[in-house]
Amino acid sequence: MRNIYDILLGCILIIYICIVNILSSSKIAFSLPIFILGIILILYHFIKSRLAFNRYFIKFNKVMRFFICIGLVLFFAIEVVIISCPKSNKENTDYIVVLGAGLNNGDQLSYILKSRLDSALQCINEFKNNSYIIVSGGKGNDERISEAMAMKKYLLEQGISEDKILMEDQSKNTFENFKYSKKLIEEQSNKNIDNLSVKIVTTDFHGFRSKMLAKRNGYNEVKLYTNKTMYYLVPICYTREAFAVVKSIIFDR
Repeated sequence: MRNIYDILLGCILIIYICIVNILSSSKIAFSLPIFILGIILILYHFIKSRLAFNRYFIKFNKVMRFFICIGLVLFFAIEVVIISCPKSNKENTDYIVVLGAGLNNGDQLSYILKSRLDSALQCINEFKNNSYIIVSGGKGNDERISEAMAMKKYLLEQGISEDKILMEDQSKNTFENFKYSKKLIEEQSNKNIDNLSVKIVTTDFHGFRSKMLAKRNGYNEVKLYTNKTMYYLVPICYTREAFAVVKSIIFDR
């Protein structure tokens, strides 16, 4: 059994990615890298038997195992931080920022994006938050309208007054969501962002990084309210987010 763990893991990864993309109505980010990893593991299974007694291959294996162990320790440490971040604040805030998540067919809300908007509606309708809502998300290459426009249309259909909705439609990533939303908030309120309370509405896996990037953009009083990730998306979304956290720590300035 020990000798086939790599081919088993490779097959599991490939089957999982196929199932996820069949069940999902939209493109799932990070699918391709995991699919490729599955193929590499299967190929490695057949290569290692041919090179089992090659001294260079043996040394390579030892080095790779060391780096894989270090990588796994860091990966699980990041996952613990992501999972343990508080994400269910019901307090009233001056503003609610709903983060974009891509559109289906160029102009339709994806499941993840609709879930975020429903969470924002829950804050307004159930928890009686009287906040302004910032819908934040630009227009992707395969989208006909901006994510912000699609979000605004949905909120209007759900009975939210237009004068309570502000559109930020320039951002291309999470860091820019907060950068451009900050400018919008300060112009609308005539106050500095560090004197305002802001609630971030996103998906649970995205909460820790969102709060980190908000703080980096000068948001002083930040709350989180998130919706749960669809069960079959948990492995891929949380795996991708661990790498995204590392990327944001290093590059998002």
